[in-house]
Amino acid sequence: LHCYVRGKLSKKYGADKVSASGPIPAHLLGNMWAQEWSNVYPMVEPYQGQPSLDVTAGLQKLKKAKKLDEQGLVRIGEKFFTSIGFDALPATFWERSQFTKPRDRDVVCHASAWDVTFSNDLRIKMCIKLDEEDLITVHHELGHNYYYMQYWQKPVLFQQGANDGFHEAIGDALTLSITPKYLKDLGLIETLPKDDKGVINVQMKDALEKIAFLPFGRMIDQWRWDVFSGKVPPSKYNEHWWALRLKYQGIAPANGPRGEEYFDPGAKYHI
Repeated sequence: LHCYVRGKLSKKYGADKVSASGPIPAHLLGNMWAQEWSNVYPMVEPYQGQPSLDVTAGLQKLKKAKKLDEQGLVRIGEKFFTSIGFDALPATFWERSQFTKPRDRDVVCHASAWDVTFSNDLRIKMCIKLDEEDLITVHHELGHNYYYMQYWQKPVLFQQGANDGFHEAIGDALTLSITPKYLKDLGLIETLPKDDKGVINVQMKDALEKIAFLPFGRMIDQWRWDVFSGKVPPSKYNEHWWALRLKYQGIAPANGPRGEEYFDPGAKYHI
């Protein structure tokens, strides 16, 4: 995947900008942290002329026709969960959640999900945009909420995942159900892939999100582990971050080495 994407980027920007054999400049991968690469899909699509996988265009079309708004995107997510046997979200969820960015104050727009009082007081906090990324994020965040919903009647000590990763894995496993057929049923794409070429396009799009993320998830925990264990002193936090990025992700800073006057790990919300 790395080699294929690098080749496409090199062809577009020139071998002097993207080496045919070295790391990929991190800022070319369409994501602030280069943690998933799905935004470069139009540039690396394996087969042109296949049925469109542009979900954002479908969402914007519904928005223009006044058939969908930000809360409607969350209703789509809820309908997915009720369709597989879960209860509807409580009425308070719709009253207390933040779906759009407030106009009167600054907020952290990083999407998150909550059971605020450990009593099925479920909420999400998002600044929703009607695009494919936020469609997937809504399904992921509701995965947290539905996980909360399963244990809110237990003692508070038992109201968490067996491991932090469990919560994330539940949401991400469920987003794998956002298949072309599901998207067509929602009216977000018009035609399903008809042959192997169409299927390979879908697989490439999935790989840019899911496979590209795996080394990032690996290195971010390695960095934290090395920091908390004392293996890496504060004077080398940034150097170690980029060493791991190179080792696991095969990416490098845009303009050469980044000094310790920067704290690039801090640009990641979870750090």
